[in-house]
Parts: sequence; C-alpha cells; structure tokens
Amino acid sequence: MTEYRMPKVNTNDAAYTLLGWLVEDGGKVAEGEPLLEVETSKAVEELAAPADGLLELLVPAGRECAPGELLARLHPDAASLDAARQRPAASADSPAPAAGGPVLTAPARARLAELGIPESAALALDVPVVRRAEVDQLAARLAANGQATAQARPAAPAPLAEPAEQAEQDPPGTVLAPLSRNQRAVAATVTASHREVPTAFTAVDVDVTDALAAGRELAAAVGSLVGPAELTVAALATRRATDPACFAALTADGRGTRLVPGAHIGVTFELGAGLFVPVLHDADRSSLGELSRAMMGHRMAALRGAFRDRDLQGANITLTLHTDPGVSLALPVVFPGQGCALSLAAPRTVVLPDPDGTGFRVRSLVHLGAAFDHRLLNGRQVVSLLTGVKALLEAPHQLAGDAL
Repeated sequence: MTEYRMPKVNTNDAAYTLLGWLVEDGGKVAEGEPLLEVETSKAVEELAAPADGLLELLVPAGRECAPGELLARLHPDAASLDAARQRPAASADSPAPAAGGPVLTAPARARLAELGIPESAALALDVPVVRRAEVDQLAARLAANGQATAQARPAAPAPLAEPAEQAEQDPPGTVLAPLSRNQRAVAATVTASHREVPTAFTAVDVDVTDALAAGRELAAAVGSLVGPAELTVAALATRRATDPACFAALTADGRGTRLVPGAHIGVTFELGAGLFVPVLHDADRSSLGELSRAMMGHRMAALRGAFRDRDLQGANITLTLHTDPGVSLALPVVFPGQGCALSLAAPRTVVLPDPDGTGFRVRSLVHLGAAFDHRLLNGRQVVSLLTGVKALLEAPHQLAGDAL
C-alpha cells in the first residue's frame, strides 16, 4: 500500500486547494498518470500518481491541503482496499469532507466577474468544481431565461470583516473587497522585494522605428507575432553571455553570487485573469521564432489563468511589459532571488534632427529601464546590458538568425 500525501508544489504557498480527483474512488491508477488537480496562488497544477494501485480517497475536492497532508492511499489489490474501508474512517490524517458548494477555480472567478454573474449562482451548480467552461454554460442558461449577465453590472464584492475601531472611522457606503489568491501572492512578492532588495534604477532611450517597421517581415519569416516585446526578449537572451552578472542572484548569506546556466527570462502578462510572470527557459538557446511562439502561448494561458507552477518558476531575470499607449516610463520590481529586472514602455513619437543637421525626422522611441539589486550590481554593469539590448533593438534583423 502506498500513501499519497500532498507534495510541495511551490515555495510560495503554505496550502493548495484540491480542485478535483481525475480517478474515481476505487478506480485503477497507473504510475505517472494524472491523479488530481490542485490550485496554487498562481496556477492550476495536474499531479501524477506515484505508483500503481487501486485508489482510496481520503480527502474530497474543495479542501485546502497543506504539503505533507495525507490525501489518498494506493492499494495493490481489492482485498487490501476492502480491508482499509472497513477500518474506522476518522483520523487526523483523513479529515471529514468540507461542507459547502463546489470549488471555484481562478479562471472561473475571473469569468464570473467579467460577465457580472454573482459567485453564489456558480456555487449553486451541481458540480464538484466550477471552471470557466461551466461559467460560460451558466451564462448561456441565464441569457436563455432572460436573466441579465451584463458586464456593466459586475457582481458585488463579498464583504470583509475589519477591526471595529477602523469600521467606526469609515464613512457610510464604504465597501470592503477581498483580494484574490493571485493578488495576495503578488502583494507578498512585492512586499518582500521592497523589504529585502536595495534597488537602483536607470533607463535608456531606444529608437524602435526600424523594429516596428520590420515586425511584419520578421513575423512572416518566423511564423509568429514579432513586436517590441518579442525582440526585447530575444535581445536580452543574446546578452546573457556578455553580461552574466545581470542574470545572477545574491546568495542567501549575502556573501556571494549564484549564477545558473542559461537565460531564463520571466515576462509579465496581465490580461484580465491576474498578473502572471511565466518563464521562457533557456531563452539564450532559442530562436526568435521559438521565443515568439512561446510568448503567444503564455498570452493565451494568461487569458485563461491556466498556468502550471513549473511555467512560473526558475527565472533569473525579468522583463516587465508596460506597453499600453501613453505609458512612457515604469520602474519594475526586482523579484527576490534575482538581481535585475527590465521594463519596456510604450513607443512614443518624437521629432529629431537628422544626423547631418540638414533637417528633421520622425522617430519612435521607447524607454528601456532596469532596476537592480545594488548589493550585487553596479551601474556600469547594468548600463552595459541596457546599451547592448538597445543596439540589438535598433538593428532588429540581427535577431532573426537564419530566418531571413
């Protein structure tokens, strides 16, 4: 008989939500096959069975489970399973099922808010787990029955309790709204960064006129979208060999640096389901086309809120995208465990004198900034990285490799 306990899925969370079992109670399980789904603060993760056997479920879907908690047992045969079921069920390791409705996944919550459907309507569904698909089906049924799901009327946030002293000071009409698990994770990371990392910041202007013009040609050559973000990732990956210190981290005791092989670039995506920073692993060994396709996959996952934890771990540098029109400058957060984070702002149109002084020309410039851990890096090292990326962005065809 093999015990199955909740594994440590990531280093950020003390517990995870058990969304659902992928094998029914008593069902046959094969080692390595998907066994259950759990939701962390950032992702939905599918976990595999550790061994062959017949499944004895001990914890139902919907529970918050800490790493190490006993979730199930895998029995070698039916006799072992039957014997286990005849034993008393109550124990500290096998708690009773939690009361209440189904589990709401993060994408489902985001979709409910987008459609203006109260969470109570989803919690009334007769399913163990409510995903985005169930929300869309619910919206279709409500629309067919003539009930409003207008996006202009979002669901009211659930009230929060606060200290009586504070509540007395709040004016009438004050509304408290809970942070999502995703936003709580973001808050913890940003707080840790500001508490632990003494940052400095510098920025350069980059002329992306040629990069914007070359985007369509490069996209056709590599078979995927190519814009300033994709080109910046490719340029940053190229600089890994020249500016390795910017890809290092301070050791835990603060007395040295830790530099892992490769450029593992985290890129921020915020498309309505929360802020995510998926990682482009080994970007320095990837072509522009491979990076572009990977980033498109991350965009789609960000829309659905469907990242796996392994998609979000292992970055040794981060690029934060602030490319909404009108954003001219942004200071990125240096994630704990990294030494440097770059920010890419939106292009802005400027009029500059011609190099020969005979006239003027219209160009598109962006601010490319870098925040860095000043315990680890000095300005000269960061300027080397920024100017190196700038040079590549201003000669974008260099990043196409053999595609052109």
